[in-house]
Amino acid sequence: MKRDTRQAILNTAQALFREKGYNAVSVGEIAAALGISKGNLTYYFKRKEEIVEALLEGTASTFPTEPPRTLEDLDVCLQDMERAGENNAFYFRSHAQLGQLSEKIRARQREVYRRYSGLLRQGLANLTEGGLLRREAFPGEQARAADTVFLTAVYWLPFCESKGEASSFRTQAWGMLCPLLTDRGRAELAALLPGLFAPSNPRERENDL
Repeated sequence: MKRDTRQAILNTAQALFREKGYNAVSVGEIAAALGISKGNLTYYFKRKEEIVEALLEGTASTFPTEPPRTLEDLDVCLQDMERAGENNAFYFRSHAQLGQLSEKIRARQREVYRRYSGLLRQGLANLTEGGLLRREAFPGEQARAADTVFLTAVYWLPFCESKGEASSFRTQAWGMLCPLLTDRGRAELAALLPGLFAPSNPRERENDL
């Protein structure tokens, strides 16, 4: 029974967080939505951030476990990062705040960064060896590129909301990575994702002819 109540709290909290955002939902509101007392809820979770800790612990990673070796592999990683942002919008809207409120969440954020950025960095190195990315123009260029992609993924949703315009993280990420591609890499990306960077204005296409 305790396990059922705990899971019901998590399910209800997650639904409310998704609907209203982390800061707009109180512990009392979660309890009221469940029809239990606030004291009953705090028996399981003393603080609201503990609910987020439990939600994160119960979330299985879908990010590839091997570093990309092809542009298609890299695109799978970018798509996964985009879906993670969309499916956990409340978390990414409050990413920095939650890391300050909870050492457990901060530790998880650091671990996710180490794992994902490490895979991205090795992937960029693999693509360089495969002739799809050019050699580094300066030491650490690829590490900075991987960090930029990761940073953009984390803060993409709140950034889009602040500018009042929704756009694709995946397209943004490829836009950042394109300058690193060789001619062969650009040709393969064009074949893999036709129209990704094609001009939306017919006049722009005419000017390219």
